[in-house]
Amino acid sequence: MINPVVERGDRIREGKGFSVDELKAVELTPSEAVRLGIPVDKRRGTSHEENVETLKEYLKEAKKAKVSFKKPKQTGKPHIRRVHRGRTSSGQKARGLSRKK
Repeated sequence: MINPVVERGDRIREGKGFSVDELKAVELTPSEAVRLGIPVDKRRGTSHEENVETLKEYLKEAKKAKVSFKKPKQTGKPHIRRVHRGRTSSGQKARGLSRKK
């Protein structure tokens, strides 16, 4: 597991994830980083050179080991609501799709 370093005042601690700016410095998008197993913290606005160097080293090792992107799993179920899409007579009436004779 790869962990970023976060500085807050005098303290230095492990962060929850890499910032978007740090990922941009190594030419990664947040979604690509998540697929590679790199934690991302979208709320953090700081960028540290230590973290950028750590990411560069990790990506070099990943290329040597031929780590590929995981395909994202489908989350959630498709919409089953029929009424509001106009697939039933009451839904057609609600959306104004029914023709009055």
